[in-house]
Amino acid sequence: MRLVMSVLVLAVAASGCSSSVDPQLIDGMWSQDFVVAGSGQDMTLSVSGSNVSGTGSWCGEAIGCATTTVTGTIIENRVHLVTAFSNGTVQTFDGHLVSANSLTGSTVEHSPGGTLRLPYAQNFHRVDVVALM
Repeated sequence: MRLVMSVLVLAVAASGCSSSVDPQLIDGMWSQDFVVAGSGQDMTLSVSGSNVSGTGSWCGEAIGCATTTVTGTIIENRVHLVTAFSNGTVQTFDGHLVSANSLTGSTVEHSPGGTLRLPYAQNFHRVDVVALM
């Protein structure tokens, strides 16, 4: 009996870990967290089925600003985004839609010269939070 109860408790706990975040919630404007003053990245995303697309902008401290295009997928709460910067840089983001207002994961950057940077943590927050409260 004790074993059956332990298995039941474990099964209930494991089922609580599944994603309950609606993939449609990725629609909207997102802004990069924790940026240096004068730099950052914003993007407006939309979803159709499991496909994500969008446009955005980025600014680098003392190097100006430019545009981006974003393509990718979302399956349940798992997000894969490829961002092409107008300077030729490409970033690949893999992460999770944690809530309606939080996107968290890691990014790998490929520069135009073929240089690959090590992955780094990257998080975004929804800009239009008021509309979802």
